[in-house]
Amino acid sequence: MRVLAFLSIAAAAALPGCVAPDAGPRAAAPSGVPTAFGGDRAAAPAGELAAWWTAFDDPVLTSLVSRALAANLDVRQAALRVREARLQQRIVRGGQGPQANASTSETASHLSRNALPASLANLFSGSSGSGGGLGLPGETIRTYQAGFDASWELDLFGGDARANEAAQARADAALWSRRDAEVVLAAEVANTWLQTRSLRRRLALADEALATRRELRDFAEVRRRHGLADDGEVLRERQSVEQASAQREDLQAQADAGVHALASLLGLAPRSLAGELPPSDDRPPAHVDVPPGLPSELLERRPDIRAAERQVAATAADVGVAKADLYPHISLTGALQLASRSLSTLVDADSRQGSLAGKIAFPLLGRDRLHATVDLRQAQADEAALAYRGVVLHALRDVEDALTRLDADRRREGDLREAAGAAREAADSAGVGYRQGLVAASAMLSARQGLQAAEDAALQSQATSAQDVVALYKALGGGWDVRRYAEERDDSRDP
Repeated sequence: MRVLAFLSIAAAAALPGCVAPDAGPRAAAPSGVPTAFGGDRAAAPAGELAAWWTAFDDPVLTSLVSRALAANLDVRQAALRVREARLQQRIVRGGQGPQANASTSETASHLSRNALPASLANLFSGSSGSGGGLGLPGETIRTYQAGFDASWELDLFGGDARANEAAQARADAALWSRRDAEVVLAAEVANTWLQTRSLRRRLALADEALATRRELRDFAEVRRRHGLADDGEVLRERQSVEQASAQREDLQAQADAGVHALASLLGLAPRSLAGELPPSDDRPPAHVDVPPGLPSELLERRPDIRAAERQVAATAADVGVAKADLYPHISLTGALQLASRSLSTLVDADSRQGSLAGKIAFPLLGRDRLHATVDLRQAQADEAALAYRGVVLHALRDVEDALTRLDADRRREGDLREAAGAAREAADSAGVGYRQGLVAASAMLSARQGLQAAEDAALQSQATSAQDVVALYKALGGGWDVRRYAEERDDSRDP
């Protein structure tokens, strides 16, 4: 106790009031964050964002996202990084506070017969050779010991506390990074499936367009045989057929690549889903109206923002750890043992021995290195703060861009619907005229070709709109369940 009191008084007298800085609860968001996004939109309930893909009313999409969240390799790696961060936190905690070790040993020492002069050898062995000396030359002496030793480095300047805060912040950041991986994965699966679904619908339309162009080619050849068309018209129609065929093959390759990408996102071999996906669905994607909410809510929803904020807290705590190294390190060590040359007397009171020591270690040389370490940690904290601000600004831009694209999608879809309606009326009129003998077959087929092109443009627009909805959900940070995060975060605090 006197050792502990002396060390405490010495430390207090040397550096009064020196404590490493706190990490701080939250990083500051960028100034000028708007109070609302563009347009007149209400806030979206958190429940709608947790499983936003169900709003598309597509059982295949729901199944694909669920399977991907369970088996995707990136998400599984993110989960392992969470476990690593938690274990690192336990390591940091375990290295703080008193440390104690129990030990037992047996030591055998053999005395040399020739190392001592004859007179000293007689002294050790006794003049009568009765063995009454300290030890006979050539004798083996055995010593038995059992006990424990303990050490404790006092955290008077907050270094251990800041290290624990840094570890906790990094564990939280790992959890948020896992949530972000799930958000990105859900959006990627939805994007890939919606694009693949659209490509499969467009393939059916491409087959119709190819058949129409072949009819036009055949009609041109008939006209040439009757002297009503030249070779140039036939060659142009043949070229049109080849172009349509090439476009159809490109669509097929893109659709196959989409299926391969989906399999990869589910942690499967590329061709594993080829036989699982249902045939093409003629229904358009369900219309989804997404209310984005307010920017302040976005800062709470987006996992990448929360992960960046926790990294700021971790680097701020690292500064505190580095500053604590500038101050004295105060430690206590002690040992209590039983030592005897015989096992039968090891537990006797006379076998007890012990020690207690206190130490103050103050860095004298190499302080430039310690100050440089503090400056380095501060620079890393400043960098993390700027990165956090950048993530926030990027998130705001993601939402505004997605909203702008959705507004443009609505206007474009309206124009394309009118264009497709006009093309359908023209094709119907040409078909009626052809059956009545008032319109030539080439005009009828050309009108049908125009309708197919308009329908293909409408399909592409529908896919783009659906993907822009996905982009908005992703920008809003949808795709993770706050309740599950709370449970996992509570589990991470268990020893």
